[in-house]
Amino acid sequence: MTSENEKLKSALEIALERAQKLGGMSSEEKQKLKDEKLESVGLALSKRYLKGLPIRDVEMELTKYKADRKTVVRYLLSYLVDGIDMNEPDTAERILEAVQHFSGAPTAEKIRSIINEYQSAMKQAWQKSQETLGAAKIKELKQMGISGSAVMPAIETSAEWQRTKQKLNSDYKKRLDETKLLFQAL
Repeated sequence: MTSENEKLKSALEIALERAQKLGGMSSEEKQKLKDEKLESVGLALSKRYLKGLPIRDVEMELTKYKADRKTVVRYLLSYLVDGIDMNEPDTAERILEAVQHFSGAPTAEKIRSIINEYQSAMKQAWQKSQETLGAAKIKELKQMGISGSAVMPAIETSAEWQRTKQKLNSDYKKRLDETKLLFQAL
């Protein structure tokens, strides 16, 4: 029995030592743990917002974190801004509404402007490609004996359109990323 008591005592001593170590976390460790929790709250709120949670409900959730509201909002906005995609203008607009609401930063307007410019540039490039590439493709198909009003060349699959699209994506994504960095530095 004594060896069993010793084993139990050893296990109890080990458990007490571990508990003491946990209870003896430094203030830096406690702050890091708290910050990780607040970050996960910001991430969860951003996901819920993107799935349709209204801003007023996000505000209600934030009332639970009175002292840490600023930190949670910072993480929320950081995750939202990271999710902006120029090819998803409706989602980007929803994100920008939240950015404007919670930060009031002029960066939201800069991002909106970049997205609008991108959409306009893509539309113009598409129309130009329709005219130039479309005419060339129709001529090519006609030479092959394929013609008629129902013949619509697949310009979106052409190498030239893909290069044009990739160039526009690259240029505007670079500008968008630079603006996102400015926002996150706020």
